[in-house]
Amino acid sequence: MRQLPSFFSLRAFESAARHESFTRAAQELHQTTSAISHQVRALEAWLGTALFLRQTRCVSLTPPGRRLLEQLTAGFDLIEKACGDLRPRAQARVLSVHCAPSFASKWLGPRLGQFMQAHPAITVHISSSAEPADLHRDGTLDLDIAYGAPPPRPGIVVESLGAEAVLPMCSPRLIEPARSLAPADLARFTLIDSKLNPVQWADWCAANGLALPACARPSFDRGSLAIAAAVDGLGIALESRRFAERELATGALVVLDGPAFQAMVRDTHFLCYRRADQGSPGLTAFRDWLYGQAGVAVPTGL
Repeated sequence: MRQLPSFFSLRAFESAARHESFTRAAQELHQTTSAISHQVRALEAWLGTALFLRQTRCVSLTPPGRRLLEQLTAGFDLIEKACGDLRPRAQARVLSVHCAPSFASKWLGPRLGQFMQAHPAITVHISSSAEPADLHRDGTLDLDIAYGAPPPRPGIVVESLGAEAVLPMCSPRLIEPARSLAPADLARFTLIDSKLNPVQWADWCAANGLALPACARPSFDRGSLAIAAAVDGLGIALESRRFAERELATGALVVLDGPAFQAMVRDTHFLCYRRADQGSPGLTAFRDWLYGQAGVAVPTGL
């Protein structure tokens, strides 16, 4: 017979350790905080060692607690995959993807038809919000495309979707076509802020040896809105070429660039999925297709 503690106490510990919170574990497992605390104490008594350092408003793992979490995460991943492979949803090849709004509207949405044609047996459900998804708490999601690198979490794989060039761009109506601009010339124009962009005008100015102009700057909380404002002639947006590829291709926007300009390149979008889902056909197909569309080599691992 296996010498194991209660599975319920192991599950309570794993959730509390992953969240570093008994309260969030209680919400995830639909129990009371006191029930989670009781189950964790029972596990500590069975093991004969403390798993948490309990403070007034938070808990943190002890070294034995960290070791147990690492091993339980691997074990729970295997259990989750074994059970998930047998569920009707897995057999139906439904893939639920969450991403940021601008990525959905400016890059993913226009390409999605190509994936559907190549993989007619996979139904893709897209949801979008500014906040990154919690793949631990939302079991209906398979993949999150996060804007900005998310913090590391046990059991979650995070992969960059490739480096992106972040460039100043504006309507061709704002500049003289025959004139060559230098970085300092941009101070004569209205600069548009894209609040969530990891590269801000202060970063660009510093990289190009300039002081940030003191004039007021219109601000938008979506990259797509900043690009639309630039198309309308409001000023110069500092945004990802990935977001603006349609506008650049049609000539609605032009890049202000040249030998004197310092390039700004960042890893901006990241694929996040459960380690337990590695190798699932729908996820693998969509992941490979995304990297192909981005022109980036698929990371090894699946």
